[in-house]
Amino acid sequence: MKKKANLIGLFLSLVVIAYVLVKLDWQAAYETFAHINLGWLSAAFGIYLLNYVLRTLRFKTLLNLEQVPFRQLFGVTNLYGMYLYLMPAKSGELAYPILLKNRLNVPLPESTATLIAARFFDFATVALFLPVVLVTFWGQIHPWVRVGALLFVGAVFILGIGMIWLIRNPSRVENLQKTNITSQSLATRLWRGWAKLVRSLQAIDERQQYWQLWLLTILIWLCVWSNFYFIVLSLGESLSFLQMIVVSIIMVPMTLLPVQGFANVGTHEIGWVAAFALFGYPEGVALNIAVSSHIIMLFFVLLLGSLGALLLRKKTFLPVKLNER
Repeated sequence: MKKKANLIGLFLSLVVIAYVLVKLDWQAAYETFAHINLGWLSAAFGIYLLNYVLRTLRFKTLLNLEQVPFRQLFGVTNLYGMYLYLMPAKSGELAYPILLKNRLNVPLPESTATLIAARFFDFATVALFLPVVLVTFWGQIHPWVRVGALLFVGAVFILGIGMIWLIRNPSRVENLQKTNITSQSLATRLWRGWAKLVRSLQAIDERQQYWQLWLLTILIWLCVWSNFYFIVLSLGESLSFLQMIVVSIIMVPMTLLPVQGFANVGTHEIGWVAAFALFGYPEGVALNIAVSSHIIMLFFVLLLGSLGALLLRKKTFLPVKLNER
């Protein structure tokens, strides 16, 4: 299944590259970078850096670790972000629990649970804003985008109810943990891993740090929108902050599909061109913005990923202790 998704992602990347080669006005793209506003570009990178500082704080809150150097967790978060962006079909998500296991000795169930929780808060925050966007720009949004957005909101709501139903029933969690520890069959090991994952999610829920997590997540998404907004300004385009929020939110359901190309090639261009078309941008202008912003984002990702590798250049295995409930 993963191999098939990778092949689809590769095909999508090749199709978009061919589309860009044929449709992009290369002279206009050159002029865009020749006159790029370095002040707005620096502001965009500063916001991008702040975004990952906030993501690190959110992971630290979710992990509830004692005496973890912020530098190391920040390095892990940066590297994870780079792998997530560069690797196809969302396979970069696996980097986070692996990095935490190798660098901080965090067990896989705990790290996976924090990743699931962080992703849910991301989805839930977007789902809160998405209905407002749909109502405000209903007539300008393509019908299939409306359907996808409504399905996304409904899926997040159902997922949230399902997670609460699962982790807030102590007897259900206890039944999951009653696994035959003497058996080494694959099914038994998978069931035991699932039980540990659910227990880790329950531990996060029991700490009741929701106001901190909601605040950090909202700030993270404000950084995402501001980063895109400043990138567009650096390219010499005039777009309101509200319009940039609309572009970003509409892109989210599209980028969740597990057919992301290498280095996000394909989904970025399709999402940005489709979103900018809502505000009457000609295809050529929208494509120029999409490709130029993609190059800038790739530069940001590689720069921050390199910083993460530098922070983790000494391979240390810390005796991390998870805080008690």
